[in-house]
Amino acid sequence: MARIAILLSDRCHPKECQWECQAYCPPVRMGQECIVEGPNGKPIISETLCIGCGICVHKCPFDAIKILNTPEADETEIVHRYGYNGFRLYRLPLPPRTGITGLLGPNGTGKSTALRVLAGTEVPNLGHFEAPGQWAAVLERYRGTQLHDHFRRIERGQLSVASKPQYVDWISEEPVTATEYVGASGADPRPILTEVGLETKADRRLAELSGGELQLVSIARTLSTPADLYLFDEPSSYLDIVHRLAIARLLRRLGESKSVVVVEHDLALLDYLADTAHLVYGEEAAFGVISHPLPMRTAINTYLTGYLKDENVRFRTEPVQFVAHPPKLSHRGSPLVTFGALSKRYEGFHLTVEPGELSKGETVGIVGPNATGKTTFVKMLAGVEPPTEGATPAGVKVSYKPQYLKATSSASLRERLEVLRADPTFDASLFERDLVPGLRLDGLLDVALTDLSGGELQRAAVALALAHPATLYLLDEPSAYLDADERMAVAKLIRRQIERQAATALVVDHDVYFLDLASDALMVFGHPGGDHAVGAGAGPFAMREGMNRLLREVEVTFRRDAETLRPRINREGSVLDREQRAKGEYYYEAAG
Repeated sequence: MARIAILLSDRCHPKECQWECQAYCPPVRMGQECIVEGPNGKPIISETLCIGCGICVHKCPFDAIKILNTPEADETEIVHRYGYNGFRLYRLPLPPRTGITGLLGPNGTGKSTALRVLAGTEVPNLGHFEAPGQWAAVLERYRGTQLHDHFRRIERGQLSVASKPQYVDWISEEPVTATEYVGASGADPRPILTEVGLETKADRRLAELSGGELQLVSIARTLSTPADLYLFDEPSSYLDIVHRLAIARLLRRLGESKSVVVVEHDLALLDYLADTAHLVYGEEAAFGVISHPLPMRTAINTYLTGYLKDENVRFRTEPVQFVAHPPKLSHRGSPLVTFGALSKRYEGFHLTVEPGELSKGETVGIVGPNATGKTTFVKMLAGVEPPTEGATPAGVKVSYKPQYLKATSSASLRERLEVLRADPTFDASLFERDLVPGLRLDGLLDVALTDLSGGELQRAAVALALAHPATLYLLDEPSAYLDADERMAVAKLIRRQIERQAATALVVDHDVYFLDLASDALMVFGHPGGDHAVGAGAGPFAMREGMNRLLREVEVTFRRDAETLRPRINREGSVLDREQRAKGEYYYEAAG
């Protein structure tokens, strides 16, 4: 194992501390220059002199230092390094000749860096961060490997690459319509816009589109671009289950003749989409190691169990466990919250929701395609939107996390916490005792809210919502921006907190794994008769009934994996798919 020292530069504030890292370092006290001041006024930590005691890690008041051992990775395998004490990536995925391979791992472990290297937009420096990477050195390093041919084609300009970026919000700033943006690749944009379901929005300007529609526009442009290699970074973000499956089918068709690499956190979708996968393990913002390719089923099962057998690496302390067949049934107890029939009318859209009951200690998932009224229903219960007809429950204490988050204050989470301590509706002890460690917010407490990433802001918002004691918790898309590990951790934490507080919760989400772990029951929303001007919600239903209602509309069946009991999408036309459809059982008919 190789020891590496990481300095999180954005967290390090040497003018606001006493240089505790240097003052308490044993080698420094013995006269060795283990920690010295760098040219930017921040510490430089010598990895050769560091003894791995971890004192600097614990003494740093800003949690800006990480001292880590990299399992099964050494400097001969390093691909790219950002600075002396910066992030480093070990190994690369191997693009298939044809077909789809996936990249699966936590945020901040180098997946997007790997895609940039494969695309040739970032020349790997092979660990020599002092100067820009050179293709001659890269070709020499990978001589005799399959990656050598890949990089040689890039260096000669013979490999064309089409990339769908991770973040699609920025394209809304382009002063063009969806048709003009997709047509910039030179192909006729109309057929692909129709295939992704945007034919009615083709003439809309990008600034007028929602996050999901921007995602579809970005995917459409990538698909319409002639290329040898296609790279898709988180194509399911913002998309509902209907569009996720539609895009997965398009990408599978693309993979029949092209080389495709996909980064994805929706495990059910990635399992359905890809043929093989590389696992990425390591430490966020510190290092990432890319495993050798694994068959798709083996890759996800390994990811859930947390032990990579062929490399003898354990990257998860406890395996992620799913419930056995049949799915967990809703423990429908005495009602805690009862709501009557609700209706909301907008110009061009009418939502109706049937009356329902929510039980104590129960987490209810809200599922259905986008634009069916799920968020509107939650806003009505939260008091943000008044219903046109009907009345929301009176006397119910509500805590609400909205769908879209935007930090408007430069204050840190710790500063926000100090203000909230005076709020009698906020439980600071719960926040610090359970939610900060449970959502891994320890290292984010002193970071300005405006500097948090989308996933970090999401975790902070979930924590703040759960720390307000309430009868009814309303959480709209809490898995957005989170990686697969974070999604599973948040799902379990929400469920545990709702049970402990004897409260109830409604959770809107599109990730089947997330809902399977978090939910006791489901409310299902849809367009009755296929009329998109009308939305209707009903439930709660027991998990099997709710998922059957949803999946019957989506026309997809799920089964349980025999080893991990995780949800798996059946391939259309397979024996199990046909059997389940014939029985009307779209949800977990059998393991295997």
